[in-house]
Amino acid sequence: MKEMMLWYEKSAERWEESLPIGNGSLGAMILGGAEEEILGLNEESVWSGYYKDKNNAKAADCLEEVRSLVFSGKNKEAERLIQNNMLGEYNESYLPLGNLKLKFAYGSGKGGKAEGYRRQLDLENAVAQVSYTCNEVHYQREYFASYPAKAIFVLLTADKPVMDFTISFISQLCLAVSAEDGALQVTGRCPEHVDPSYLPEREGSVVQGTKGMQVNAEFRVVSCDGQVREEGEMLHVSGASRCLLMLSAMRQPVLPDNMDYEALKAAHIQDYRSIYDKVELYLGEQKDLPTEERLELLKKGEEDNGLYGLFFQYGRYLLIASSREGSLPANLQGIWSWELRAPWSSNWTININTQMNYWHALSCNLEECLEPYIRFVERVSEEGKKTAAVNYHCRGSVAHHNVDYWGNTSPVGVPQGEKAGEDGCVNWAFWPMGGAWLTQEIFRAYEYSGDEEYLKNTAAPIIREAALFLNDWLVEYQGEWVTCPSTSPENQFRLPDGQITGLTYASAMDMAIVKEVFTHYCRICEILGTQDELYREICGKMPRLAPFRTGSFGQLLEWHEEYEEPEPGHRHASHLYGLFPAEVFAGDAKLTEACRVSLMHRLENGGGHTGWSCAWIINLFAVLKDGEKAYEYLRTLLTRSTYPNLWDAHPPFQIDGNFGGTAGIANMLVQDRGGSVTLLPALPAQFKEGYVKGLCIKGRKCVDISWKDGKETGHRIYDKE
Repeated sequence: MKEMMLWYEKSAERWEESLPIGNGSLGAMILGGAEEEILGLNEESVWSGYYKDKNNAKAADCLEEVRSLVFSGKNKEAERLIQNNMLGEYNESYLPLGNLKLKFAYGSGKGGKAEGYRRQLDLENAVAQVSYTCNEVHYQREYFASYPAKAIFVLLTADKPVMDFTISFISQLCLAVSAEDGALQVTGRCPEHVDPSYLPEREGSVVQGTKGMQVNAEFRVVSCDGQVREEGEMLHVSGASRCLLMLSAMRQPVLPDNMDYEALKAAHIQDYRSIYDKVELYLGEQKDLPTEERLELLKKGEEDNGLYGLFFQYGRYLLIASSREGSLPANLQGIWSWELRAPWSSNWTININTQMNYWHALSCNLEECLEPYIRFVERVSEEGKKTAAVNYHCRGSVAHHNVDYWGNTSPVGVPQGEKAGEDGCVNWAFWPMGGAWLTQEIFRAYEYSGDEEYLKNTAAPIIREAALFLNDWLVEYQGEWVTCPSTSPENQFRLPDGQITGLTYASAMDMAIVKEVFTHYCRICEILGTQDELYREICGKMPRLAPFRTGSFGQLLEWHEEYEEPEPGHRHASHLYGLFPAEVFAGDAKLTEACRVSLMHRLENGGGHTGWSCAWIINLFAVLKDGEKAYEYLRTLLTRSTYPNLWDAHPPFQIDGNFGGTAGIANMLVQDRGGSVTLLPALPAQFKEGYVKGLCIKGRKCVDISWKDGKETGHRIYDKE
């Protein structure tokens, strides 16, 4: 089998063609120019803002009136009341650190035309390279982001001592750069506020102030066999055949006493491969063609099964690169973002996107990468207690649509300096189910590990807080326990009077999350023998939770009754949550079929048009055991929603589609759902033969499977090491 490699015969012309490297906290996007190299740098803690309580005490005063309006059919009035009185300020933004520039000179009048150019990312070793020949001199640059060393290393070599280049740094942040002792020192402060990119540009969109995060970074020439001198705010290297750079930010690198490049690289590869090597997938040979050419040929109808295998392992690589123990979890762009006002603030959007980032962590043997997510959910749970108490006078913990570095869990929608939310924001901003959804992966981590100490000390406290809030949030209406007010993330419906809103009660997604969290909490109590008063209250309410309903053509209803949908092909498939990622509908043939009908209706009306949405569809069809449809949307994901560097396109770039796509391939090959394991549940005819090694199922087990002519030829289930 050929190497798992992304490679290109030209440098990147835009960020979506760059090659990403990362160590969980520090990331770089490599453009690889021969005359000018640009490394777009990110550090996970570079955020706008400062800790600020954005909870809204007025919200609790309006809650009963909102519920009364909804139950009276005055949904639009209830929406306006929420918009004007129950929201908080928008969250802050993840920011780019800046661009490190290496400007190369190739001798007076000789120019810098590169021949034999190659830019590559080796997924098996997490090492990137750029190589070319210019004026009969061969040049090579090698890059890796070391988790053990907490730094990025760039080794530049030439087969003659003629390298001549400058090193400079520019940033959209207010940072000072000084050159001293063979290094660029960068200091400054992040803005104390940055508006989300979807708000119109205005005075105050970016506020520098004095309260922002302090930034420190260093870009050092560690060793060089030529001359290194400082020139203003730049470094100038000349007469060199070998030069090693070390890039660090916001934390001290961890280096051995006698730093040796080969030893650093070996330690990096050993650390990385200890995770990456646990899963192997073969769907077909890797074609010896540049990656963007392979994508273009796929778009033209050619087959390339190996490309799906590459895409799968790239999704695993990206999570290892953006989520390691001690780091923050992967955000909307992983850790790679280059705009001051990034798309959707490059934060954690918890109505699908953050959760999707971790769908493949357990099944694809990446449990080491789940630790940042668990720590994140612990923090969200703690902050969410304040929001639950202040905004709703409820016990437990709640979080809404967005969370930022500062842990804000209140519903957003109010521009800084304003008193009310933006028109139309309620249908996405007011969704008090995000924190509860985050607990799903917390419980699954126990199912996969079987670790009762983790269950008792980590999972149980988090899930109890979510269950406690939902228990208090439910309201009795017409003999049923319902959520109110309720939305189905970002979707809307038309009221009988023609008005469009997203606000109602007991949406299908709400009720599926409630049922899932309650079920998980009850199971925890039974496993640990801790049946408390909350357990008894939940057991009393479960039989009267609002049921899931089907509509006029057999579809699962997204809301408590059948409404006309202005956008029947909406990108979210929130009402299908109970099918996947949850297991609420597992074993229920009627609801499973209603989900299938709903999914087909979505697609017939243009659904799945964003990358992450397409990835969700792959998983839904896999769970429905429809391999041909799952493959159709896997192919669609790569041909319609994938950039030349295999990043997912919403558009623009969002990493969730990469992670969801990887999870989808895993779910096509093995599923452990509803108490049973199924091998090759959604194997398409296209994947005629192949094998997979090291996928995980519950109970701390791994699975190897091989197949030929679409039929299993062997499998092995064994204990995870």
